[in-house]
Amino acid sequence: MPVCHACGKKLVQKRFSSGVLESPSMLKRRKYCNRQCMAQGMQKDRCNSTSHSRSKSTKKMKSCCEGCGSNGKRHVHHLDNDPRNNSDSNLMTLCVSCHRRAHSRNFNVTGQHRLPCKHCAKPSVKRGLCNTHLSRYRRFGHPLAKKRKIGSEWVLMLHDGNSWSPFPSNITV
Repeated sequence: MPVCHACGKKLVQKRFSSGVLESPSMLKRRKYCNRQCMAQGMQKDRCNSTSHSRSKSTKKMKSCCEGCGSNGKRHVHHLDNDPRNNSDSNLMTLCVSCHRRAHSRNFNVTGQHRLPCKHCAKPSVKRGLCNTHLSRYRRFGHPLAKKRKIGSEWVLMLHDGNSWSPFPSNITV
């Protein structure tokens, strides 16, 4: 005898409004005892299509941002960055600015503070570098490179925090 996939009850033959009983072959093909069980059985935390997943995750959106508490325009953030995983533990409601911060590499996991620069304690802007080290990287190809005047000419040097050394031509960042 078949059982309901959602609630586990034993399935029985339905009697239609015309008085006819459901055939045994139809009973074997049926998976749910009623429409409520069918709706419950059809709900999944994971979707295959991204567009369907978006509409499903939007239904679980909360009334205010979980990051800052504002109730302006909100987005649904997937903590594991998989838009098809819509389990409640993976979803977080964020405002636009908190959602942007959550996806930025320069902010920590909560999105509240910028990560420090790789070479000093200043907040990072891009590539894990502060403005000073980022501009040195763009100009000279290395975040620790700096031009120093030695005698009458300018020489490109590296500063490791303690001492200055000549800039080698084959260095990689």
